[in-house]
Amino acid sequence: MNPSINTILEGNETVSWQGSISRGPLTFIAIIMIVITGAISGYLFSQPIINYTFNGGPAQISGSFVGLIVLVIGLLIMVFYLWTNLVKEYAITSKRVVIKSGIIGTDFKSIYFNEIKAAVVDVGLIGKIFSVGTIKIDTGKTETYSSGSQQTGSNQVRTRTMYDFLLYIDKPYDVYKTIQGSLTDRVEGLYSGRADREAHPGL
Repeated sequence: MNPSINTILEGNETVSWQGSISRGPLTFIAIIMIVITGAISGYLFSQPIINYTFNGGPAQISGSFVGLIVLVIGLLIMVFYLWTNLVKEYAITSKRVVIKSGIIGTDFKSIYFNEIKAAVVDVGLIGKIFSVGTIKIDTGKTETYSSGSQQTGSNQVRTRTMYDFLLYIDKPYDVYKTIQGSLTDRVEGLYSGRADREAHPGL
């Protein structure tokens, strides 16, 4: 049985929003992937022989064989992309943002409001076409990576933010307002509690 988000909620926790990825963008991306895979594999099928270099010497391979490999790998990637995203569900509760995922088992990720540094709405071309958007949640996690080439001496170490995503959701600005409202309520609650302690130090 596939457990729902409600099964992990605490006793005093309430859900203010719940949703999932819009099917329109996923279908559109899947079609694009099929077209690109079909075009590449079709070209390879049209080549009787493909010449390449192996162990420093010339070699040949059947174009149909390479085309079949590209077609199978492309279709597998598309199916995996659809499957992994179709099972995702999201929720905003009175305490946290919950992301449900998992192909075989069910995984839950909780992002409590005190972990969230910022939230951003990202509406790209696909978002404009399908009237959806992605919420990017910044919890302060970063990733270090190298860019450039060590051989030319232009190698640089850079750092980028690792976001958590609520991908292709309907009414993204309304969801953003819900997150921001929860963050504001938390901050006001913290300041209120601090003021009470300062005003009544003996409590």
